[in-house]
Amino acid sequence: MKSDKCSEGFRVLVTGASGGIGRAVVKELLIRGAKVGAHYWKNKPDVNSFMPHKKNMCLLKTDLRNLKEIDGMFQRFINWAGGIDGLVNNAGDVFIRKHFLEISEKEIDADLSLNLKAPFWLSRLAIKNMEENKVKGAIVNVSSIAAKFGGSRQTLFYGLAKAALETMTFSLGRYCAPLGIRINALRLSVFDTPFHQRHVKDMRERIQMIPAGRMGKPEEAAWWILCLLNSKSAYMNGQVVSLTGGE
Repeated sequence: MKSDKCSEGFRVLVTGASGGIGRAVVKELLIRGAKVGAHYWKNKPDVNSFMPHKKNMCLLKTDLRNLKEIDGMFQRFINWAGGIDGLVNNAGDVFIRKHFLEISEKEIDADLSLNLKAPFWLSRLAIKNMEENKVKGAIVNVSSIAAKFGGSRQTLFYGLAKAALETMTFSLGRYCAPLGIRINALRLSVFDTPFHQRHVKDMRERIQMIPAGRMGKPEEAAWWILCLLNSKSAYMNGQVVSLTGGE
Protein backbone atom coordinates (compact mmCIF):
# COMPACT_ATOMS: atom_id res chain seq x y z
CA MET A 1 0.00 0.00 0.00
CA LYS A 2 1.13 3.50 -0.67
CA SER A 3 -0.20 4.82 2.61
CA ASP A 4 -1.09 3.72 6.11
CA LYS A 5 -4.68 4.73 5.43
CA CYS A 6 -7.15 4.80 2.58
CA SER A 7 -5.85 8.20 1.56
CA GLU A 8 -4.06 10.09 -1.18
CA GLY A 9 -2.80 7.81 -3.93
CA PHE A 10 -4.73 4.72 -2.76
CA ARG A 11 -6.13 3.03 -5.87
CA VAL A 12 -9.45 1.25 -5.35
CA LEU A 13 -11.91 -0.43 -7.69
CA VAL A 14 -15.48 -0.45 -6.36
CA THR A 15 -18.22 -2.46 -8.06
CA GLY A 16 -21.86 -1.46 -7.81
CA ALA A 17 -20.91 2.18 -7.29
CA SER A 18 -24.33 3.54 -8.25
CA GLY A 19 -26.14 1.76 -5.38
CA GLY A 20 -26.58 3.08 -1.86
CA ILE A 21 -23.60 1.37 -0.23
CA GLY A 22 -21.30 1.55 -3.26
CA ARG A 23 -22.00 5.25 -3.62
CA ALA A 24 -21.22 5.85 0.06
CA VAL A 25 -17.95 3.93 -0.24
CA VAL A 26 -16.87 5.88 -3.33
CA LYS A 27 -17.70 9.17 -1.62
CA GLU A 28 -15.67 8.36 1.49
CA LEU A 29 -12.70 7.16 -0.54
CA LEU A 30 -12.70 10.27 -2.70
CA ILE A 31 -12.87 12.54 0.35
CA ARG A 32 -9.72 10.82 1.61
CA GLY A 33 -7.88 11.44 -1.65
CA ALA A 34 -8.09 7.95 -3.15
CA LYS A 35 -8.21 7.22 -6.88
CA VAL A 36 -11.45 5.33 -7.40
CA GLY A 37 -12.71 3.18 -10.25
CA ALA A 38 -16.51 3.34 -9.96
CA HIS A 39 -18.20 0.42 -11.70
CA TYR A 40 -21.84 0.55 -12.78
CA TRP A 41 -24.06 -1.23 -15.24
CA LYS A 42 -27.46 0.32 -15.97
CA ASN A 43 -27.57 3.25 -13.56
CA LYS A 44 -24.77 5.72 -14.22
CA PRO A 45 -23.63 7.59 -11.09
CA ASP A 46 -24.09 11.36 -11.08
CA VAL A 47 -20.48 12.51 -11.34
CA ASN A 48 -21.31 16.07 -10.28
CA SER A 49 -22.52 14.82 -6.91
CA PHE A 50 -18.92 13.84 -6.13
CA MET A 51 -17.60 17.39 -6.58
CA PRO A 52 -14.92 18.59 -6.01
CA HIS A 53 -13.26 15.16 -6.03
CA LYS A 54 -14.57 13.81 -9.34
CA LYS A 55 -11.16 14.24 -11.05
CA ASN A 56 -10.02 11.21 -9.02
CA MET A 57 -12.89 9.00 -10.20
CA CYS A 58 -13.08 6.84 -13.31
CA LEU A 59 -16.49 5.50 -14.40
CA LEU A 60 -16.47 1.91 -15.64
CA LYS A 61 -19.63 0.58 -17.28
CA THR A 62 -19.58 -3.23 -17.32
CA ASP A 63 -21.93 -6.21 -17.27
CA LEU A 64 -20.35 -8.29 -14.51
CA ARG A 65 -22.08 -11.43 -15.76
CA ASN A 66 -19.65 -11.41 -18.69
CA LEU A 67 -16.08 -12.43 -17.77
CA LYS A 68 -14.58 -10.89 -20.91
CA GLU A 69 -16.16 -7.55 -20.01
CA ILE A 70 -14.70 -7.88 -16.51
CA ASP A 71 -11.24 -8.43 -18.01
CA GLY A 72 -11.67 -5.27 -20.07
CA MET A 73 -12.92 -3.22 -17.13
CA PHE A 74 -10.03 -4.30 -14.93
CA GLN A 75 -7.48 -3.41 -17.60
CA ARG A 76 -9.11 0.02 -18.13
CA PHE A 77 -8.86 0.66 -14.40
CA ILE A 78 -5.20 -0.42 -14.26
CA ASN A 79 -4.35 1.76 -17.26
CA TRP A 80 -6.03 4.75 -15.61
CA ALA A 81 -4.86 4.27 -12.02
CA GLY A 82 -1.45 2.73 -12.69
CA GLY A 83 -2.15 -0.29 -10.48
CA ILE A 84 -4.49 -1.48 -7.76
CA ASP A 85 -4.30 -1.30 -3.97
CA GLY A 86 -7.88 -2.20 -3.08
CA LEU A 87 -10.94 -3.95 -4.47
CA VAL A 88 -14.47 -3.76 -3.11
CA ASN A 89 -16.74 -6.49 -4.52
CA ASN A 90 -19.95 -4.69 -3.65
CA ALA A 91 -22.14 -5.33 -6.70
CA GLY A 92 -24.87 -7.92 -6.20
CA ASP A 93 -28.53 -8.47 -6.88
CA VAL A 94 -31.31 -11.01 -7.16
CA PHE A 95 -31.62 -11.60 -10.88
CA ILE A 96 -35.23 -12.70 -10.59
CA ARG A 97 -37.49 -13.49 -7.66
CA LYS A 98 -38.94 -16.89 -8.46
CA HIS A 99 -39.74 -20.03 -6.47
CA PHE A 100 -36.87 -22.54 -6.67
CA LEU A 101 -39.25 -25.12 -8.18
CA GLU A 102 -39.84 -22.79 -11.13
CA ILE A 103 -36.45 -21.18 -11.72
CA SER A 104 -34.68 -21.92 -15.01
CA GLU A 105 -31.06 -22.84 -15.63
CA LYS A 106 -30.44 -19.46 -17.27
CA GLU A 107 -31.79 -17.66 -14.22
CA ILE A 108 -29.66 -19.76 -11.88
CA ASP A 109 -26.57 -18.94 -13.94
CA ALA A 110 -27.38 -15.22 -13.86
CA ASP A 111 -27.58 -15.16 -10.05
CA LEU A 112 -24.37 -17.16 -9.63
CA SER A 113 -22.50 -15.18 -12.29
CA LEU A 114 -23.18 -11.79 -10.72
CA ASN A 115 -22.93 -12.71 -7.05
CA LEU A 116 -20.14 -15.30 -7.10
CA LYS A 117 -18.26 -15.67 -10.38
CA ALA A 118 -17.73 -11.94 -10.86
CA PRO A 119 -16.25 -11.35 -7.36
CA PHE A 120 -14.01 -14.39 -7.82
CA TRP A 121 -12.82 -13.28 -11.25
CA LEU A 122 -12.09 -9.74 -10.10
CA SER A 123 -10.36 -11.00 -6.96
CA ARG A 124 -8.16 -13.27 -9.06
CA LEU A 125 -7.21 -10.41 -11.36
CA ALA A 126 -6.47 -8.15 -8.39
CA ILE A 127 -4.44 -10.77 -6.52
CA LYS A 128 -2.33 -11.52 -9.58
CA ASN A 129 -1.63 -7.83 -10.18
CA MET A 130 -0.85 -7.16 -6.52
CA GLU A 131 1.44 -10.18 -6.30
CA GLU A 132 3.34 -9.26 -9.46
CA ASN A 133 3.83 -5.69 -8.25
CA LYS A 134 4.48 -6.63 -4.60
CA VAL A 135 1.51 -4.57 -3.42
CA LYS A 136 0.16 -5.41 0.03
CA GLY A 137 -3.40 -4.63 -0.89
CA ALA A 138 -6.85 -5.47 0.39
CA ILE A 139 -10.06 -6.97 -0.98
CA VAL A 140 -13.48 -6.62 0.66
CA ASN A 141 -16.36 -8.87 -0.39
CA VAL A 142 -19.83 -7.63 0.49
CA SER A 143 -21.95 -10.55 1.64
CA SER A 144 -25.49 -10.84 2.96
CA ILE A 145 -27.43 -12.20 5.91
CA ALA A 146 -28.87 -14.57 3.28
CA ALA A 147 -25.63 -16.55 3.62
CA LYS A 148 -26.62 -17.32 7.22
CA PHE A 149 -30.33 -17.97 6.77
CA GLY A 150 -30.28 -19.33 3.22
CA GLY A 151 -32.47 -16.69 1.63
CA SER A 152 -36.11 -17.35 0.87
CA ARG A 153 -37.81 -19.76 -1.53
CA GLN A 154 -37.64 -16.95 -4.11
CA THR A 155 -33.99 -15.99 -3.47
CA LEU A 156 -32.37 -19.36 -2.88
CA PHE A 157 -29.52 -18.97 -5.36
CA TYR A 158 -28.70 -15.46 -4.17
CA GLY A 159 -28.25 -16.95 -0.69
CA LEU A 160 -26.20 -19.84 -2.06
CA ALA A 161 -23.94 -17.44 -3.95
CA LYS A 162 -23.35 -15.28 -0.87
CA ALA A 163 -22.55 -18.35 1.26
CA ALA A 164 -20.04 -19.44 -1.38
CA LEU A 165 -18.61 -15.91 -1.45
CA GLU A 166 -17.85 -16.20 2.26
CA THR A 167 -16.22 -19.59 1.73
CA MET A 168 -14.14 -18.05 -1.06
CA THR A 169 -13.09 -15.32 1.38
CA PHE A 170 -11.80 -17.93 3.84
CA SER A 171 -9.88 -19.82 1.16
CA LEU A 172 -8.32 -16.86 -0.65
CA GLY A 173 -7.48 -15.23 2.66
CA ARG A 174 -5.28 -18.20 3.58
CA TYR A 175 -3.57 -18.11 0.20
CA CYS A 176 -2.93 -14.37 0.29
CA ALA A 177 -1.84 -13.96 3.92
CA PRO A 178 1.84 -14.83 3.22
CA LEU A 179 1.79 -12.25 0.40
CA GLY A 180 0.57 -9.47 2.68
CA ILE A 181 -2.70 -9.26 0.73
CA ARG A 182 -5.87 -9.26 2.83
CA ILE A 183 -9.30 -10.58 1.85
CA ASN A 184 -12.25 -10.16 4.20
CA ALA A 185 -16.01 -10.04 3.88
CA LEU A 186 -18.69 -7.82 5.37
CA ARG A 187 -22.01 -9.58 5.94
CA LEU A 188 -24.91 -7.13 5.82
CA SER A 189 -28.51 -7.35 6.96
CA VAL A 190 -31.27 -5.01 5.73
CA PHE A 191 -29.95 -1.60 4.72
CA ASP A 192 -31.74 1.51 3.57
CA THR A 193 -30.77 1.12 -0.07
CA PRO A 194 -32.55 0.70 -3.42
CA PHE A 195 -31.75 -3.04 -3.29
CA HIS A 196 -34.05 -3.72 -0.35
CA GLN A 197 -36.66 -1.30 -1.62
CA ARG A 198 -36.83 -3.41 -4.78
CA HIS A 199 -36.86 -6.85 -3.20
CA VAL A 200 -38.60 -6.59 0.19
CA LYS A 201 -42.38 -6.27 -0.09
CA ASP A 202 -43.10 -5.29 3.51
CA MET A 203 -40.20 -3.37 5.03
CA ARG A 204 -41.99 -2.87 8.35
CA GLU A 205 -42.43 -6.60 8.84
CA ARG A 206 -38.80 -7.26 7.91
CA ILE A 207 -37.47 -4.55 10.22
CA GLN A 208 -39.38 -6.07 13.13
CA MET A 209 -37.21 -9.17 12.75
CA ILE A 210 -34.04 -7.12 13.40
CA PRO A 211 -33.13 -6.84 17.12
CA ALA A 212 -31.86 -3.28 16.58
CA GLY A 213 -35.32 -2.36 15.29
CA ARG A 214 -34.08 -0.46 12.23
CA MET A 215 -32.35 -0.75 8.88
CA GLY A 216 -28.66 -0.11 8.54
CA LYS A 217 -27.40 3.09 6.95
CA PRO A 218 -25.13 3.00 3.88
CA GLU A 219 -22.61 5.17 5.73
CA GLU A 220 -22.32 2.52 8.44
CA ALA A 221 -21.42 -0.15 5.89
CA ALA A 222 -19.00 2.23 4.16
CA TRP A 223 -17.20 2.87 7.47
CA TRP A 224 -16.57 -0.84 7.97
CA ILE A 225 -15.47 -1.34 4.37
CA LEU A 226 -12.91 1.43 4.74
CA CYS A 227 -11.70 -0.14 7.99
CA LEU A 228 -11.16 -3.45 6.20
CA LEU A 229 -9.29 -1.69 3.40
CA ASN A 230 -7.10 0.16 5.87
CA SER A 231 -3.60 -1.23 6.41
CA LYS A 232 -4.15 -0.90 10.16
CA SER A 233 -6.33 -4.01 9.76
CA ALA A 234 -3.28 -5.88 8.48
CA TYR A 235 -3.69 -8.81 10.88
CA MET A 236 -7.26 -9.56 9.80
CA ASN A 237 -7.50 -11.97 6.91
CA GLY A 238 -10.04 -14.48 5.62
CA GLN A 239 -12.73 -13.28 8.04
CA VAL A 240 -16.40 -12.37 7.85
CA VAL A 241 -17.58 -9.34 9.83
CA SER A 242 -21.32 -9.24 10.54
CA LEU A 243 -23.08 -5.88 10.41
CA THR A 244 -26.62 -7.09 10.95
CA GLY A 245 -28.25 -5.19 13.80
CA GLY A 246 -28.05 -8.27 16.02
CA GLU A 247 -29.53 -10.86 13.63
